[in-house]
Amino acid sequence: MTFTPFDPLEFKNTKINEAAIGALKREIGNILSSYVGWYDPFAELIQNALDAVEARAAQERAASSSSDYKPTITVIIDLDDNALTVTDNGIGLDKEKFEQFLAPNFSFKTGKTRGHKGVGATYVAYGFNYMRISTRVPGFEASGRIIGARNWLHDSGAGGNPKIEPDNSPHVDLTYDAQDRGVSITVRFDDSTHPRRLDWIKADNADKWAKILAVKTGLGSIIADEGVAVTIRVIAAGNETVARPSGTAYLWLHKSAGKVARVREVETAAKALFEKFGSGRALPDKYRNLDFVHDSWNATELELLIGSSLDPEEKEILARYTPSVSVEFGYTAKLWTKFNESLELRLNYRVLNSGIQLAANNMPQGETILIPLTRNIGRQNQLHFLIHFDNYSPDMGRKGFHRELTDFAKTVARLITENHLAKIRHLLKANTGVAPDLVRELKISDWKKEMLAHERASPLSLSSEHFFKPTERVSVTSAPTREQDVIALFNQLIAGGVVRGIRVMSTNERFTYDGLFKVVFDLDQSLYIYDGETNPLGVSSDIADALHGRITDPQVLEYKFCLDGLIEDFDSQDKNINDVNLAVFWETGTLYKERFGITSLLVPENADQRQYHGLTHVLTDLESGAKLCDLIVLEELIASLNDPVSTAAEQREKYE
Repeated sequence: MTFTPFDPLEFKNTKINEAAIGALKREIGNILSSYVGWYDPFAELIQNALDAVEARAAQERAASSSSDYKPTITVIIDLDDNALTVTDNGIGLDKEKFEQFLAPNFSFKTGKTRGHKGVGATYVAYGFNYMRISTRVPGFEASGRIIGARNWLHDSGAGGNPKIEPDNSPHVDLTYDAQDRGVSITVRFDDSTHPRRLDWIKADNADKWAKILAVKTGLGSIIADEGVAVTIRVIAAGNETVARPSGTAYLWLHKSAGKVARVREVETAAKALFEKFGSGRALPDKYRNLDFVHDSWNATELELLIGSSLDPEEKEILARYTPSVSVEFGYTAKLWTKFNESLELRLNYRVLNSGIQLAANNMPQGETILIPLTRNIGRQNQLHFLIHFDNYSPDMGRKGFHRELTDFAKTVARLITENHLAKIRHLLKANTGVAPDLVRELKISDWKKEMLAHERASPLSLSSEHFFKPTERVSVTSAPTREQDVIALFNQLIAGGVVRGIRVMSTNERFTYDGLFKVVFDLDQSLYIYDGETNPLGVSSDIADALHGRITDPQVLEYKFCLDGLIEDFDSQDKNINDVNLAVFWETGTLYKERFGITSLLVPENADQRQYHGLTHVLTDLESGAKLCDLIVLEELIASLNDPVSTAAEQREKYE
């Protein structure tokens, strides 16, 4: 449908004279000055699209036709053309709204939508030199463009106001043509705009942009919504990539971490243990060595959690804006660094940071702010808070939040950290890199010195490209029934490369203990790194990096058919648990349950606790949870390699 070119500013003043034009330019200039963020164009266009599909969804529900409607939003980032397009199948703009919505401070939105101050469309139109908008509703359809608006705004000379003119060229987003209603907007960038070039951050595919937009725009909604179908298309160097996130949701690192727990679950478990056993009882393994603890609280829960520590002004904010607070507490600040590095953006560029992210209107807004801890200040780099305020919109554009809300957020983050999260800090994984017992020198007995001397005097070596061809099976044809079978099977697993982190020095019954071994990292580094499918007995890349090429001093090895036998040796004081570094046996038995705990490394979430290749479990003190020695349970190792999914479920049930 064609239309007569029109000046959107005429809806502010029916008579456009020179004085009025000057005033309007100043008004628009004030609006544009409130937009200073690199991602503001993305945020505005996506915000408008989300509001539009929500408005249509409400309309469809009122008409009892919601089952026929699927909200869809498409974001096209064309790095080659330096253009951004956002399309929605939302409520659309009728003729009157199409002609009016670009005027400053003219809005059709209600207070419940993400943007309702009437400045976003003005920013999109007059902040750039090319903007095309297409709309379709029942009974009306139009497509127009406004060119040179930003240059006009900064041109003090005379000249006609930029007009929206009909544009019948093909749409950038061809999916718009198939929609029954909605809006599609395209903005192009140039040397006078901010940003100037979309390829500046070096994000060149859709997966990277999906993560970025989930942090910087309404696609990272505070309340997750899987009902919106989101498509992100990125065109770079002539190639197109596509990502389809599962609706809208804020990006949390703990969602993709291996081992996490909610704060309230930890507190409930600790309370139950205390009531049953008293103080000093260690929590189950599922709550120890965590990558993250996390939780969320609504305004009512915040009142119970920290209300007694808030002053009257802060309590008023709590009542008026009903804030919600979410947090994730990672074991190291490097978790955020690794995420940013994984995006492979421009050098030292960070998308997601620790600190406090403020939010309003169901979307993150502004940059993160520092958590003002008064003690253990380094922990502020291990925390990410998301604090959302209801019944509030930041100042015009995207300048930021009022001081009292910012101060409130800082107080809340500090109180939760120092009064609650600090108490469970010990449950996070130790941020020490490699376990210290693998890098310190081991001096247990003269036996070790003797065997080292024997190794030098009488080395045994057999290596050839013609030997050790993989048969892809063990030659032992039945399950072990005694200790000698365990020794034979274990050595086959080492020779066959199933277990790659151990080199046996001695197996000799003349001594108190069965043998000596060394932990080795002398093969190609990739052979040691964990992969759930191809190398399930591997270690983390951090450990493989730190110990690459290293061989430890001798360590003590014990063989048993059943762990019960070793427990009996400890009880009779024939052997000392402090001397044993590794125990290899076929089955666990049940005696360990009286005084010891076992942590399974055969569940994927615990794999990064493995200190060297081949370990399956760790024996721990039942009370303190402290590590006592490493274990290889051959029965469960073989079961895990044959059926990892079922075995992992059995391991969780048995040991947690």
